[in-house]
Amino acid sequence: MTVASKQVRGASSEVAAPLFTKKVTVAEGIAQALEDAGVKLVLGIIAGHTTPLFEALYDHPEIRTIQVKQEVVGSLAANAFGRLTGKPAVIMGEGEFILGTGTQGIIESLLGSTPLIVISDMWDGGRLSHHGYYHSGSGDRGSYDARMAYEGICKEVFVANYAAQAVQNVQMAVKCAVTGDPGPVAVVVRASAMEEMVGPDSFPRLYKAAGYLRAPARATDEDAVKAAVDAIAQAERPMVLAGNGVRVGQAQESLARLARAIDAPVTTSQGGKGVLSEMDPLAAGPMGEWGWERANALIHEADLIVAVGTKLSPIDTVDETPSLIDVRRQYIIQIDSEPMNAGWTYPVDQVLIGDASAIMDELAAAVTAAGPAKRPLGGAERIKASTAIHGEPETPEHFKDDFPFYPQRLVRLIQEIWPKDGIVCTDAGESRAFMLRWFRSTNPNGYLIPHGGGGMGYATAAAFGAKLAHPDRAVIATSGDGGFAMTMNTLMNGVQEKVPFTVVIFNNGALGWPVHAVSKEHGPHFFINDFDYAAIARAMGCRGARPNSVEELRTALQEASNSDVPYVIDARIRLATDFRFATATVASQPREKPWSGASE
Repeated sequence: MTVASKQVRGASSEVAAPLFTKKVTVAEGIAQALEDAGVKLVLGIIAGHTTPLFEALYDHPEIRTIQVKQEVVGSLAANAFGRLTGKPAVIMGEGEFILGTGTQGIIESLLGSTPLIVISDMWDGGRLSHHGYYHSGSGDRGSYDARMAYEGICKEVFVANYAAQAVQNVQMAVKCAVTGDPGPVAVVVRASAMEEMVGPDSFPRLYKAAGYLRAPARATDEDAVKAAVDAIAQAERPMVLAGNGVRVGQAQESLARLARAIDAPVTTSQGGKGVLSEMDPLAAGPMGEWGWERANALIHEADLIVAVGTKLSPIDTVDETPSLIDVRRQYIIQIDSEPMNAGWTYPVDQVLIGDASAIMDELAAAVTAAGPAKRPLGGAERIKASTAIHGEPETPEHFKDDFPFYPQRLVRLIQEIWPKDGIVCTDAGESRAFMLRWFRSTNPNGYLIPHGGGGMGYATAAAFGAKLAHPDRAVIATSGDGGFAMTMNTLMNGVQEKVPFTVVIFNNGALGWPVHAVSKEHGPHFFINDFDYAAIARAMGCRGARPNSVEELRTALQEASNSDVPYVIDARIRLATDFRFATATVASQPREKPWSGASE
């Protein structure tokens, strides 16, 4: 390519723009690289060789940098931020401690296809590494292996041995985190690299991120689209199945357009719950073990399924039970950003690979251009017919005002009072099943569940991250008393950073799932003392309420939705209501190897 042709292309000033115009420290170089790549949030604990990185970031106010109370709070908050925005946040700190206490959010991001960046150091010790110098991370005798440890929980790992390499690795990490199947990417910087300088003459050459982060062309396979349109036109009972990838890809509006073009009901995976408002006439609700009966029935009856942003994993398909999805009787079209995800758990008839929004928009336009298909019933009519048979996800206990509260009543009050444009972050355990089954998400980017790894302690830290992502929206976390205790130090960060959110504790005085799943003689091991969590919250500078009646609970929820500090509602519920009350009938059907339920 000649100089003239490149100038005509109009890209030389942007693509070849140097990242630096003068020499700077590696710490400052990484901070500039993060800012240039559009990173907005860094969370972690200042320690080790990341200390100068934190110091450098304080001179870059465009990037919000927060010292969290524990690494796990940072990684879970970063996961929530990435899921809601589709952009990676950074969890940063000393290698041993990120790997020791910060891995939950990293693993959740790996299993849940969520962009996240880890930046940590390596106390490689130079000539003393082979003597097990401190917690070096070099993998030498007497030390742990940082690279190997991160490789087990990350999409990709970069180890920076030199200054310019450290900066460029950070740029590549941003690219890798959001390209294809999103996920966590780690950059481990050796101590020797942190001691150098970088600048215009560094090698490798350092350029601005624009040329690296260019979005790929949104072209799709025209023949594949045509085949998909033809199949949809012939289907009598098409369904759309949407997963968490729709949320991470910010493709909710495209999903709604596609559903209307096909005139098909939309069901979601657990992780995808709420990507279409569950008040929408075409929303069938979540499917699966704790899904809605009508959603499971509709997916069973479908002759064609358009699966988008979902890996069709066993946890969503109830161990691949044929009473939900059966490729022997259903035509499957799968849309995904990662070729390996498509046709991985099930063989599929048609694959469309690329950006979910672009593909769904193109598919919707082609379906509309082809004209309406002749079907016995439209999508909304099919949902009404199925609801007439299977009912709404509602019980008489939704309306009972007894104390301790019925979990159903608690869910209904949250539904009634919490702002419709608010964000809900749920935890693992029984409270997760209660919310999945009985709560209706009212906006397409307002519901998060720990669906990748499914670990306890997610909700409170995720709510902190969600509020950082959307400071103008009311955020609520729902958690059991066991899960809340694991990350309640997040409240301190909420107070210190002036980030208000609400936590509603489904307090049944126990780790409910184990209590109800194991034999009675082992049950006592899983009970929890009657701690006053509202008082603990108030001692941290939050507001807290421990309601004894529905009216007190209602008042607390109303106050919490407008509070300028974190607000904890310690809602004591009946232990007698367990996860089986929220379990769909499909879970009781024979399977190849029955699943024992959630791990926590």
